[in-house]
Amino acid sequence: MDIQKEAARLASIATFFVIVGWLAVIYALIAGLLWWIDLAQREAFNIFESFAISASAIGGPIFLALIVAAFGHGLRLFAMSVASRNG
Repeated sequence: MDIQKEAARLASIATFFVIVGWLAVIYALIAGLLWWIDLAQREAFNIFESFAISASAIGGPIFLALIVAAFGHGLRLFAMSVASRNG
């Protein structure tokens, strides 16, 4: 029964990583969109240049946020696997 409690605790920790990861993805996408709109309104950049600049700036943060979310999903799958084997 102790393994069930540990699996439930691991699942709750994994849920935290999933939520933080997906919130970071959403934040980066919104920030990139707002930055793209801001750059596109300037005379120095056209719409395609501003999109390229904003997309390259948010590529890294989105990649890292997706890694965090994937880690959380992997932990949840592992916890469910352990709970089902020892249930």
